[in-house]
Amino acid sequence: MVRTSSQKSLHAPEAYSGKRFLPGTAGFKRASLALFIASFLTFANLYLTQPLLPLFVDEFGISPAASSLSISLAIFSLGAALLFWGPVSDAVGRRQVMFWTMALAVVPALVAPFVESFNQLLVMRVAQGLLLAGLPSVAMAYLGEEFDIRALGLAMGLYISGNSIGGMSGRIISGILADAYSWRASFLVMGIVGVVGTVLFYYLLPPSTHFKPRPAGLHTAITSMWSHMKNTTLLKAYGIAFVCMFCFVGIFNYIAFRLSGPPYYLSTAAIGWLFLTYLAGTVSSTLSGRFIDVAGNRLAVVLGVLVALGGVFTLLLPSLWTIVAGLLIFCFGFFAAHAAASAWVNKHAVKAKASATGLYLVCYYTGGSFGSTGLGFLWHDHGWPGVTAGLVIALAVALLLGLSLREKQHR
Repeated sequence: MVRTSSQKSLHAPEAYSGKRFLPGTAGFKRASLALFIASFLTFANLYLTQPLLPLFVDEFGISPAASSLSISLAIFSLGAALLFWGPVSDAVGRRQVMFWTMALAVVPALVAPFVESFNQLLVMRVAQGLLLAGLPSVAMAYLGEEFDIRALGLAMGLYISGNSIGGMSGRIISGILADAYSWRASFLVMGIVGVVGTVLFYYLLPPSTHFKPRPAGLHTAITSMWSHMKNTTLLKAYGIAFVCMFCFVGIFNYIAFRLSGPPYYLSTAAIGWLFLTYLAGTVSSTLSGRFIDVAGNRLAVVLGVLVALGGVFTLLLPSLWTIVAGLLIFCFGFFAAHAAASAWVNKHAVKAKASATGLYLVCYYTGGSFGSTGLGFLWHDHGWPGVTAGLVIALAVALLLGLSLREKQHR
């Protein structure tokens, strides 16, 4: 029996004629939507415990710094796994790695509501981090292989918007659900959403028609990364990524403790809504890209860090509205600096750009892991002034690194 075109499988390579996706085509729309969904789910799950930290302290009788491990271990394990999934996808395929890691990441989310101890919860969070790394490790490679260069910028923007919207929405949703039911409901709902999202991803994402398998090449990957670690110019950008993410994760961790106590006593849902300030970063990262074209990466990093510092000092003021303003200012500066530092790496990595970018992300997420827990000790001993001191010192390091960037070193 001859199959008509309407009967052909949506996943058959011939359905897309082997051509790279152009804006407006069916393949572009399906692939972009699939990657947006996957990106949304990845970062919603990664950060969903951030507004829940005070609840963990109350239920499990642990310190704020210990509760932050639910964030720091997930971020750290994701950062470490970035080094693994990329080379694996070189051998077995981009689509396979993204789908199976997404599918398996649903399991710890659905198991987490039934844990009986905080240590068991941490095991689930480590498992989530290791599996959630599958998407950010591979998505950029899929985009580069399957999208026409005329569509790549738009597709990349849609994918990155999934990162920011997912990270923000995961925090807001978990805060609302925890306030209405319990923190366990937050994991359960996100697990169910993850199942639905994974099914949609499977049926939406077109097959890889331009992927060419090759050996995993772990030795080559390690050699490339070692060469990047010896590159002083790249190391400065990696340091900026580490320090900025150290501050970003830490500041949102402990603002939750500050605002859940006197004199504010905000609910978990109200604290979740504070993550709308994240949107300031969506604006600033876009503006930073335009600014870089005019004034260069160095000035963009420096100005971004200075704005972030302004936000930190604003957070010292007691009014709730000034705290919201401080978070907006900080996010604006943080994302501007992050965008400029990541662009610096892409511009100055003379070879193995993929591994240079991967190492940037490893440092970025490792910084978030350290900031999540490290600033907790300052909170425990000195409260918000102690956290502020730690943030100022860290951002001063980022400022010095930014000032030391020199284009002429690579001319």
